[in-house]
Amino acid sequence: MRLHSLALRDFRGVKDRIVRFRALGTTVVVGDNEVGKSSLVEAFGLIFDLPDDSKSTRIRDIQPVGQDVGPEVTAELSLGGRELTYTKRWLKNRSTELTVVEPDGRRQSWTGREAHNEAERLFHENVDPVLWQTLMVSQGQSLVLPTPADAEPLITAVTAESGTPVDGASMPLVTAVEHEYLRYWTPRGKPTGDFARSAKTVAAAELAFKQALQAMDEVQSDIRRAERLTLDLSDVSTRLTDHLTGVEALRERKQATDEILLRRDSVKSRAETARARLENHTRTRLDRERLLDEVERFTKFEAELAARRADAELVARTAAETVQAAEAALAEVVELKDLRRTDVQTAERRVSDLMDRAELDRLVGQQTELVDVRARIAAAGTILDRIKVDDAVVAALEDARAAVVEARAALAAGVPEVSVRRLGAEPVELSGTGLEGTVPPELGFDESTEVLVSGELVVGVPGQVEVTVRAGGEAATLRSRVDDAVRRETDLLKKAGVKDVAAARDLLRKADTATAELNEARRTEKSLTAGGDPGERIAVLTARLQVGELAEDSGKQPAVEAVPGQMSLFAEFTEFDSSHDTLFDDIDEPGLEPGDLASAQRVLEEARSGLADVERLLTDAEFAAAQARKAADEDRSEAQNARARSELAGERLAAAVESLESARSVLDDEAVAVAESEATAEVEAVLEELTAVQEQADEAGADQVAGELTHALAVATRLQGERDTLRDALRTTEGRLEQSGRDGLATRRDVAELELAAVRTEHDSLLRRAEAARRVHETLSRHRAEAQTKYSEPLQSRIEALGRSVYGPSFRVWLDDDLAVAERELDGVRLPVEALSTGAQEQLAIITRLAISHLVSTGEGSVPVIFDDALGWSDKARLRDMGALLGRAGDHGQVIILTCMPDRYEYVPKATFIKLDG
Repeated sequence: MRLHSLALRDFRGVKDRIVRFRALGTTVVVGDNEVGKSSLVEAFGLIFDLPDDSKSTRIRDIQPVGQDVGPEVTAELSLGGRELTYTKRWLKNRSTELTVVEPDGRRQSWTGREAHNEAERLFHENVDPVLWQTLMVSQGQSLVLPTPADAEPLITAVTAESGTPVDGASMPLVTAVEHEYLRYWTPRGKPTGDFARSAKTVAAAELAFKQALQAMDEVQSDIRRAERLTLDLSDVSTRLTDHLTGVEALRERKQATDEILLRRDSVKSRAETARARLENHTRTRLDRERLLDEVERFTKFEAELAARRADAELVARTAAETVQAAEAALAEVVELKDLRRTDVQTAERRVSDLMDRAELDRLVGQQTELVDVRARIAAAGTILDRIKVDDAVVAALEDARAAVVEARAALAAGVPEVSVRRLGAEPVELSGTGLEGTVPPELGFDESTEVLVSGELVVGVPGQVEVTVRAGGEAATLRSRVDDAVRRETDLLKKAGVKDVAAARDLLRKADTATAELNEARRTEKSLTAGGDPGERIAVLTARLQVGELAEDSGKQPAVEAVPGQMSLFAEFTEFDSSHDTLFDDIDEPGLEPGDLASAQRVLEEARSGLADVERLLTDAEFAAAQARKAADEDRSEAQNARARSELAGERLAAAVESLESARSVLDDEAVAVAESEATAEVEAVLEELTAVQEQADEAGADQVAGELTHALAVATRLQGERDTLRDALRTTEGRLEQSGRDGLATRRDVAELELAAVRTEHDSLLRRAEAARRVHETLSRHRAEAQTKYSEPLQSRIEALGRSVYGPSFRVWLDDDLAVAERELDGVRLPVEALSTGAQEQLAIITRLAISHLVSTGEGSVPVIFDDALGWSDKARLRDMGALLGRAGDHGQVIILTCMPDRYEYVPKATFIKLDG
C-alpha cells in the first residue's frame, strides 16, 4: 500500500487541507502543535473503520466545536496494484464514494454502504492489520517496541530470505493438523466441540449414576435411622417421666423453706437500719471532734499571723523611706545631666560655626573656579555651533574631490587633445564648447596652446580657413561625469561653508580641539558640582552664620544636697561638677577665627566626656532607685499578703467557732457520746438474731432449693424437646421410606448404570482421537519452535545491520518468540530492553520498524512507515545518524514523519518537507 494524498475538510480544527506524499521516499510534515498533523493519521484510520452513518463518539469527536458541519476525508492510495480514490463525509450530508482503477485500466465506482464495504474488503484483503499497526507510530508511542510475530507479510519475507518454511513443515499438513487439533482442543489446550460435549455427557451420566447410588444408600440409611430413632424415643420418654416425679418433690420442699427465708430477710432489714443509725451517730461524733480541733488550731494560727503582719508593715515603711531618698538623688543627677547636655550643645554650636566658616571659604573658591569653567564651556560651545563640518562631511568632500579628479583623468584619457600654434602674421581665433582648461580667444605670433576637446573646438583664420574639431559620443559621457562630479563637490563645499577640502579639514581640527576642551570643562564642572551647586550652599551657610550666634554661658550649677544613704554617690557628683566649671574658659566671644576650630573641637570633646561621666552616674542612680523601688514593692507586697493571711485566719476561726456553737445548740458533746453507745448496742443485738435465723436456713437448705428446682425444670424442658424432636424425625424418616418404595429407586439405579456405560464407550473413542491429535500438534509445535530460530535470523540481521550504522560494529540484538527485541548488546554490555535509557529505547523501536519495512518493502503487503512526533529523546549526534537511516529507508519504501520540531530531521537526506500552516 502506498498513500498518495489526504484531503481533510471540517475535520477537528482543520477547515480545508490537502497533503500529498511521495510514493517512494521520506516525507516530513511540519506543523505547530494543534495544527492537525495527528489528525491526518486519525482521518486515514476512520475512513476505513467507520461508515458514514456511524453514531460512534469517535465521529462526534472530530466535528469542529460549535459548528454544524460534516467532517469529510478524501484519500488517494495504491492498494494491491489498484489506484483508489476514497471519499467519506459523516454527520451532515453523509456520503461515501469509491473509485477504483484496476491494473488493466478498468475503472469502477461505488457509493453509499457498497462503497464502504468494497473499500473495507480491499483494505483487509491487501493490508495485514498487525503490520499496519506495527509500522504506524502514534503520538506518544515512539518508545513501544513492535511485536510483529503475527504479521503475515513479515513472516513471508523472513521465510523467503531464510529459506526455512514458517512452520517447519508443509503448509497443507500444518493446516490439517491445526484443524484436527482445534476439533478437540482450544488454542490454550482445553477440550472443545464434540470432545468437550462428550466429556460433559459422561460427567452428567456419572453424576446421575452416583445420585441413584446415593438414593439407594439413603434408603438403607433411613431404615437404620428409623430403628435408632424408635429406641431413642422410648429411652427419652422414660427418663422424662422419672424426672418429672423429682420436680414435684422439689416444689414441696421449696414451699417449706420459704417461711424461713422471709423471716431472715426481715431480720436483715432491721440490721441494715441499725447499722445506718450507728454510722450517723459516729459521723456526728467525728464532726464534733473536727470542729473542736479547728477552733484550737485556727486560734494559734491567727495569733502567729498577726505578729508577722506587724513585722511586715514595719519593713514596708522603712523601704518606702529608702525609695524617697533614692528618687531625690536621681532627680539631682538628672538635673546635673541637663546642665552638661547644655554645655555639649553650646560647644557643638561653636564648632559648627567655625566649620561653616571654613566651608564657606572653600565654597567661595570653588564657585570662582566654577564660573571660569562655565565660561570655557560657553566659549567651546560657541565654536562648535559655528562649525558645520564633521567627520562625515570631510569624508564626503574627500570622496567628491576624488570623484572630480577621477572623472577628469578619465576625460583626459578618453577625449582628443588638440595642439594649435600660430606660425604667420594672420591671427588665429579659438572658440567652442566642452573645452578643458583656459582657452585664449586668439593666439599671438608664435604662441601655441593645447586643448582637450570633449565637445567642439573651432580654429579659424579670418577670411581664410576655419577648422572644427568634434569629440565622439563617449567624450560627451565623460564630460557629463566631470560636470556632475564638479557640481556635487561645489554643492558640498557651499553647504559646509568652506572653499575647499583643506579648509574643511582645518575646521574639523578646530572642532576636535573645542570638543576636547568642552569635555574637559564639563568633567571639571561635574566634579565641582558633585556635592550640589556651590552657590546654593554658600547662600545657606551665609544665612546660618548671620542668624546663628553662640549663646552666652550665663547659667549656674545648682547645689546638690546629699540624700541619706547616697553620700558616696553625691560626693562623686560634686567632684565632677567642680572639675568642669572652667570648661569654656578658653572660648572667647562668637567671632572666632578659623584657626580656633581645633580649640573649639577640644572643648567639645571635653564637654562630651563630662556628659558621658554624668550619664554613667545617672545609670548608677537609676539602678539604685530601681533596686530601692523593687525592694519596697516586694516589702509592700509581703505586708499586704501578711494582712490578707491574718484576716483570712480570723475569718476561718470565726466560722469554726460559729459552726461549733451551732452544732452544740442541737446536741451537746455528752449527748453525742451517749447516742453513739446506744446505737452500737442495738446493732449487736440484731446481728445475734440474724445469726440464729441463718443457722435455721442453712440446716433446712433453703438457699439451695430454689436453684435445684430451676435446674430440674430446665432439664425437664430439654427432655421434652428431645422427645418432640425424635418424634418429628421418626415421622419424617418413615415418610421418606414410604415415598422411596413408590419411586422405584432400584430401577433408576440400573438405568443410570447402563447409560453411563454407553456414553463412556463413545467418549473413550473421542479421547483416543483427541490425544492423538494433541501429540501430533505438540510434535509439530516443537518443530515450529526450532524452525523459528532459523527464520527470525533475517529480521535480527537486518536490525543489527541498521543499528550498527548508528551505534557502531559492537551492536547486537536478541529476539523473543514474538520477534520483538528482548535484549541489546553494545560494547560488550548486554542489557534487557527495559533497562535501556528512554532515548535508546526509542531509537531501537524506530530501527526495528525500519528493518521490518526493509524486509516487506517489495512484497504485496507492504505499508508505509508512519512516525508521529518521534526522536524526542535523542541528542544531536544520534539525530544525525538516525536521519541518515530514515533517508535510506525512504530509498525502498514510503516513510511519513509528522513533527512540530523539523530540526530533528534536518539530517534526513532527500527528504521532502511539507509545512502546515495554522
